[in-house]
Amino acid sequence: MTKKRSTKQETELRVAHAAELVAEGQAHSSITSLVAAKYGISRRRASQITSNAYLLPKNDIEEGDLNRPEMTAKLYAP
Repeated sequence: MTKKRSTKQETELRVAHAAELVAEGQAHSSITSLVAAKYGISRRRASQITSNAYLLPKNDIEEGDLNRPEMTAKLYAP
C-alpha cells in the first residue's frame, strides 16, 4: 500500500488545527500526538506541522496578515 502525499490545502488545514491547540495552551508533544492520531500521520510529520503552527501568529504579524484575529486574541490575552 502506498501513502499519498497530502495536498497543500490539507497541510494548511492541519497547521491551522494545530495552531488552535497552541492558542489553547497545549504542549508541543500533546499537540503532536493529537495531530498524528487525528490525521493518521507519523509523529515526525505531526511534529513538523506543530512547529509550523507555532510560527503562524509570528508570520501573520510580520506580514500584516491578521486573518486569524480570534487566534491572535487568544495568544495575547492576559
